[in-house]
Amino acid sequence: AAAGAAELRVAPGGSIADAVRRAQASDTVVVERGYYAERLVIDKPLTLRGVNRPTLSGGGSGDVIRIQSPDVTVEGLIVRDSGKDLTAQNAGIYVEPGSHRTVIRHNDITYTLFGLWIEKANDVQVAGNLITGLRDVQSAQRGNGIQLYNTRGARITDNNIGFTRDGIYVDVSHNAVFRGNRMHHLRYGTHYMNSYHNLWEGNESYLNRSGLALMEVRNQEVRNNIAWGNSDHGIMLRTIQDSVIEGNIVAGNERGFFIYDAEYNTL
Repeated sequence: AAAGAAELRVAPGGSIADAVRRAQASDTVVVERGYYAERLVIDKPLTLRGVNRPTLSGGGSGDVIRIQSPDVTVEGLIVRDSGKDLTAQNAGIYVEPGSHRTVIRHNDITYTLFGLWIEKANDVQVAGNLITGLRDVQSAQRGNGIQLYNTRGARITDNNIGFTRDGIYVDVSHNAVFRGNRMHHLRYGTHYMNSYHNLWEGNESYLNRSGLALMEVRNQEVRNNIAWGNSDHGIMLRTIQDSVIEGNIVAGNERGFFIYDAEYNTL
C-alpha cells in the first residue's frame, strides 16, 4: 500500500459514497456485507473492496459505479440495477476516458444494461467477474457484457458472461489479451471490430447465435479455444488479414467456420 494510505470501513446503514468522498488518494474503502442503495462516482485513485459480497444497487437509474480516475480497483461486490438507456450507455461499472490501469475483479455484475463500459482507458484488468444482463429484455435492447472502445493493453481473463447482447465487444482496441473467459446465451460470444494485435486464447463460447466474430481486424492470434452448440457459426472470419487461427475445437454448431474476405491468414 502507498505510504500513509488509510482504510475506511462502511457498515450497513452507512454511506459508501460518503466514504469515497472522504477518502484520500490510495486509500481503501472496505464495505461490509449488506445492501446499499446508492450510485457511486470514484474520482481519485483508491480501492473499493467488498467483504462477504455486499450488494450495491443503482435502483434502475444511470450507472451504478462511474470511474473518473486512473488507478482505481473495484473488487468483491455485487453490482446491480443500472439504468436501461442505450443512448447513455448505462452500465454496472462505467470506466471513463483517462481512467488508466483500472482493475475490476471478482465482482458479480447483474441486471445491468452494459456490464462494463470501458472507453479510452489503457492497461485495464478485468478478471474473475460474473456478468449477467437483462434476461427479461429482448437481445437487441440489451447492452454488452464487456464493452471495450478505443483502448490499449487490456487484460480480460476468467470472466463468466451470459444473457447480455454480445459477451465481449472489442472496438478499436489493440494489444489486448482475452484468456479463460466463458460466454454463453448471447448473440455473439465475442465481437471484434477494427481491432489489431490481440490474443484470444483458451476461451469457451457456447449456446450463442455465433461463438466468435472477427470482423475488420488484422494480426489476431486465436488459439486453443472451444466454440460449441452455437446456432449459427462457431467462428466467423470476415474481413481479416495477417492472423493465425489454430488449435481450436469447433463442434456442434450449425456451421463450423464462416470465411469471407479473408487474406494472408493461417488456419
